[in-house]
Amino acid sequence: MHVLKIAVIIAIVAFVGLAPVPAGAAGTAPNPAGGVEVTIYNDDLALVKERRQLEIPKGISTLLFRDISARINPATVSFRSLTAPGSVRVLEQNFEFDLVEDAKLLQKFIGQRITVRTRSGEVFTGYLLSGARNGVPGNIVMSSEPDGAGSVVTVHLGDIQSVEYPSLPEGLITTPTLAWIVNNASSATAHETMITYLTGGLSWSADYVAVVGPNDDVMDITGWITLTNQSGTAYRDAKVKLVAGDVNRVYGPEPYPVRAAAAKVMYDMALAEVAEREFADYHLYELPLATTLKDNQVKQVEFMSATDVKVKKLLIYDGAQMGTKVASMLEFWNKEEDGLGLPLPKGIIRVSKADADGSLEFAGEDRIDHTPVDEKVRITLGYAFDVVGERKLTNTKRISDRVSEETWEIEVRNRKNVPVEVLVIEHMYGGTSWELVRASTRNYNKLDANTLEFPVEVKAGSTATISYTVRYSR
Repeated sequence: MHVLKIAVIIAIVAFVGLAPVPAGAAGTAPNPAGGVEVTIYNDDLALVKERRQLEIPKGISTLLFRDISARINPATVSFRSLTAPGSVRVLEQNFEFDLVEDAKLLQKFIGQRITVRTRSGEVFTGYLLSGARNGVPGNIVMSSEPDGAGSVVTVHLGDIQSVEYPSLPEGLITTPTLAWIVNNASSATAHETMITYLTGGLSWSADYVAVVGPNDDVMDITGWITLTNQSGTAYRDAKVKLVAGDVNRVYGPEPYPVRAAAAKVMYDMALAEVAEREFADYHLYELPLATTLKDNQVKQVEFMSATDVKVKKLLIYDGAQMGTKVASMLEFWNKEEDGLGLPLPKGIIRVSKADADGSLEFAGEDRIDHTPVDEKVRITLGYAFDVVGERKLTNTKRISDRVSEETWEIEVRNRKNVPVEVLVIEHMYGGTSWELVRASTRNYNKLDANTLEFPVEVKAGSTATISYTVRYSR
């Protein structure tokens, strides 16, 4: 879809920005005076706290608060004067989000005089008859006379280079704005204020990069915090905190459908020591230095690094869920004695391993959940190429109306030139209760009420088979 040139809108914005503040209205400082604090949660949520120096006349006035998130939840806004606590009250709050857009400008200027420049250099000036339909810019139809009685010209959307408007229509704004009607009962007019609100469009995640040793027994791991800002505004010199944990939220439609302009996402990388501490039932990470979160930017900060962490390579065959595939996994404990021992926020871990020539190759990736200290982590890298499983039901027996038996045989084939151990997982889901009648091996573990794990050693280039009979009662 073609879009009218945005440079025209930017020029209008610059012009409007020079307009005086209407009488009876209080202005806003363009930048926060006391700084910005942003606490970001995992799930597209952030708490923004801003200190600003504002001129608030005595009595009742209108206060405009610009440079806010386009994804703000107005129901969460809190405003207070730190200079005169309790003396400045908000009587009414309005969130203005009718932003300047091509289609809105065209709709507002129906019947008015505009100028259209084409890509070929032609210039058309006339009275706009139509130019947008259903909120989408289209071909522009203009007349030489205001009533449409004169000559009519149609400029196709794809030929339009720019559209020039004489002014910004009343009611359209260039940035999301909070408008307050406030009552200042104090004698002070210069106020240091604190504004807090919840917003979407800000999120963070953890990304881990792991390099596994040649024997699959140790790894080096680095953790990165990835911050993403798509809230429609920038947060300059902000103190940033990150909360790891699942915060309960009540979901619903966004309060106001503000649309941010499409833009390329920029990437930024920073190195700093990130402080970590407990907060309520969560973990909080704090960036040590103030940082600027630009709109449509991804910023990365290293928050942990560990070497020679003990790991274990696992091959797992769950025939009921995997068919013939055998999963290749890595397992490690988040323990200090194993080389870790710090809270790991949820995120994606990407694993590489050195090839025969010493170069690193990508081995797989998986998601991990929030992992406290002294807990186990298992990540799936993929499926083994040279190890195959096969599971088949070899016998069924009906003992009574409520009791039956099943005999299963599991075969694991190892086409590697080295021996492997495969953990065979079997689920007992055939009845309300079950009993293992017989098994070809006594080497098994009961993982939970309905799951058994059989460790199976398979020599290089050979096949190993286990079987068992289970009795179900219904």
